Amino acid sequence: MLLLLLTVILSAILLTKNVFGQSNVKTVTFSPTTDDIANPERGFMRQSNIFVDQAFDPGKLSVKNATDTVGWVYFHLENYRDPRDGPGVNLPDYQGKSLEPIGSGKGLDTINKTFADARSKGIKLVIRFLYVGYPGIGSNSNPATSQPDAPINLVQEHLNQLAPLMEQHKDVIAATQFGFVGYWGEWHSSKYLGDLNSRKAVMDAMLAAVPKDRMIQVRYPRYKQAFYGGPLTDSSAFSQSDLARIGLHDDALFKDSTDDGTYKSATGGTNITNYCNSTGLTDEACWRDYVKKDTPHVPVGGEAGTHSSTPSTYAQCPAALNSFKDLHFSFLHNGYSMVVLNSWTAQGCMDEIRKQLGYRFVLQKTTLPSSFSAGESIPLHLEITNEGFSAMYNDRPVYLVFENMSTGIKASSRINGADPRRWKPAHDLAVNVIDTNVTVPSSLPQGNYRIYLYLPDASGNLQSNSKYAVRFANANTWNESSGYNLITDNIQIGGGTGQKSPDLNGDGKVNIVDIGLIIDHYAESPLIYTTGDLNGDGKINIVDVGIIIDNYQI
Repeated sequence: MLLLLLTVILSAILLTKNVFGQSNVKTVTFSPTTDDIANPERGFMRQSNIFVDQAFDPGKLSVKNATDTVGWVYFHLENYRDPRDGPGVNLPDYQGKSLEPIGSGKGLDTINKTFADARSKGIKLVIRFLYVGYPGIGSNSNPATSQPDAPINLVQEHLNQLAPLMEQHKDVIAATQFGFVGYWGEWHSSKYLGDLNSRKAVMDAMLAAVPKDRMIQVRYPRYKQAFYGGPLTDSSAFSQSDLARIGLHDDALFKDSTDDGTYKSATGGTNITNYCNSTGLTDEACWRDYVKKDTPHVPVGGEAGTHSSTPSTYAQCPAALNSFKDLHFSFLHNGYSMVVLNSWTAQGCMDEIRKQLGYRFVLQKTTLPSSFSAGESIPLHLEITNEGFSAMYNDRPVYLVFENMSTGIKASSRINGADPRRWKPAHDLAVNVIDTNVTVPSSLPQGNYRIYLYLPDASGNLQSNSKYAVRFANANTWNESSGYNLITDNIQIGGGTGQKSPDLNGDGKVNIVDIGLIIDHYAESPLIYTTGDLNGDGKINIVDVGIIIDNYQI
């Protein structure tokens, strides 16, 4: 008899998943928008030079356009070097100085106030620390005559002081850059940190000082490969390993075929890695291939570089757009080089670049039940395209928010398994599909509800700030005050009375095991197995079987 009942119920499942289940399904399709929209941790960024030995200036941080959300901060440490140091000077007793403490009005206090100001203005920062900026513009292959950066022991001392601040304010750090080495922290023209051992030591020290859930950009990909390997894969990405935390900043974008040496194996004429030797590719093609494979999983940014009055052929719109896609660019300096930036405006691709830097998520379709009970586990189907150049690089939760249309009461459930960092751009994957089950909050009273998709910041400090929530590029979905994206309304939810999950044995699946548990206690009187009473009516009957069927995972 039990086997016969199982057979009947399984047959019903196969039928009702396509017939009965479809009567309780609501499918919504969405319209995209072509608007330029603001979203966190992507887009054009304004550069700010903040001199750490000076008092904080609140006018330093700002954005150029309303849809910009990122600031690029150079923290200048020139006056923390030994004041006796200079080109051609060889100090046997180098004496740099520590950063002044919080409350001093400079040093760590200036850095602390910079982070706080970014938070108050709703922006995030890409940060770099450097020892050579003003003066020192240019390039120099002779360490003896270069403007001095600093010995590795001073870099380590400063990083030991900076680490607690970066941990405290990581919520407003989009990404960091290795910096410290050479002119403008760009890893060329270094007096003290030019050898490979010193450069590896700087990278190791930064990886230790920066919070594990924040990534660090290197100027030349050859250093990442030489010291840590790669390129990354889907399986090795986002593991918080050293390899998984290193991105790229290309500060000579489109200058020439190698972006001023970005895509080369050599530093100072000497190869620092043999990675490209057996690939059969040219040096440039090999490194561009490495970066194309590596950068879907890490932040990429920089600035367009040229010293000419006209942009190179690599900066022309069609070529530039293809490169942005291949390199998976997330953010770009909006102040240099104006020769290149203005050419994009003149050629007509600037609007496209503005919209596509980083991610641009577009809802295509969602399917969910049109009615269900509070506490129930419901199936959810989402189809999302990413029209940006890249995916996200920092972790971010995804929630369904349920709002009572009469009372405004809200509750949310996290969509487990939904990771926006893996929502690939359309040039890598046509459509990102999410199929999962979501548990409806058991506290919700009966009524009609609106359902929203909500991607707030991962930090508790920012989760209630809608400026840091993700907006989908769809028409008539965005709620600016809450940061919610409307999926649908007029969803009927029955009041909850306790345990509603059809996953009766807690193995994360709704399957034959759960059917067996219902059968074991079917029509039980008196009711002992209350867990199987899925609709809370005091009985285990065909209604509870229907709930199992609605959620059955074939």
